[in-house]
Amino acid sequence: MSASISLPGTENYETRIVIRAIVTLCGVVLFGTAGFLLIEQDWTLWRAIYFTLITITTVGFGDEGISEAGQKFAAVLLICGIGTATWTLTAVVQFAVSYQFEWQRRMKKMINKTSDHIVICGFGRIGRTICAELAQSGIPCVVIDRDEVRIAEAIECGHMAVHGDTTEESILLDAGLDRARAIVCATSSDAENVFITLTARELNPKAMIASRASSESSARRMENAGAALVVSPFLTAGVDLARAIIKPHLAELLRNSQRTDGDFALTEVLVESGSRLEGKTPRTYGQEEDSIAFIAIKRDGEGTIYRPGGQETFRAQDIIIAAGVPDALSRMSNAAHPRGA
Repeated sequence: MSASISLPGTENYETRIVIRAIVTLCGVVLFGTAGFLLIEQDWTLWRAIYFTLITITTVGFGDEGISEAGQKFAAVLLICGIGTATWTLTAVVQFAVSYQFEWQRRMKKMINKTSDHIVICGFGRIGRTICAELAQSGIPCVVIDRDEVRIAEAIECGHMAVHGDTTEESILLDAGLDRARAIVCATSSDAENVFITLTARELNPKAMIASRASSESSARRMENAGAALVVSPFLTAGVDLARAIIKPHLAELLRNSQRTDGDFALTEVLVESGSRLEGKTPRTYGQEEDSIAFIAIKRDGEGTIYRPGGQETFRAQDIIIAAGVPDALSRMSNAAHPRGA
């Protein structure tokens, strides 16, 4: 996500200064080159440019067999050129440093305005996939990684990002963990994921914590630390492969349900208070959308109701798990939001 917040006129002013310095330096180089070509008539163009550059940068690789008139001109060029070269270099460095600080300030301001987002610790293969899925669903996320290259890649992909150690409390707070709905521990280190889980549970007890684990023993530690969901990529991949062999048609159906362009999908919907879905039954809503099959209703304090009957009433804060045509599921998701929202 390219930052869009800036101080009025600051960037344009700094850019003008850098451009002016570079143009001035180029003018000095052209002036010096032309002067040496006129004075030292046997010099080539490259020799004149080269001597101009080593003069204004004070490198000084010998006098190149220069005449007395050329030495006097070089003295004048030296006085003007050193100041110009120093000014240009200073302007460029200041612009680069201020750009970096400005980028960090903008990103921090954007993150401070964000809430109910997902914090992703680690922008590796798993982190990238999670961010891409969240982006498709329109859910904002903030990436944390200690690798500057990965942070740059995350920003290029359109995500907010914080550069730093994922185990540091201050970095997690910079990513807005205290306002986040969930955090995903997706680093390659199980020990680091356990530590992040412990810290996240302390900083935001209400946030859902999902973690990546490489082994069953690590998964148990993460669950004991407070992770609500622990996934082992290797174990999951093995189960998926076994299922594909044993029950290929079921595996194909589940795989199609995960595709954005498929004709079948699985989803969960939170029924919000005041929504059109509140108070309806699977039978009455099924008359509006006959391509939806209701699999379960998760209700606080009452557990999960599997295969809900036609007369079961949808209540506020119910989580409905359903399958059907993507367009119909999208309309049901919209109906679960309050009227006018």
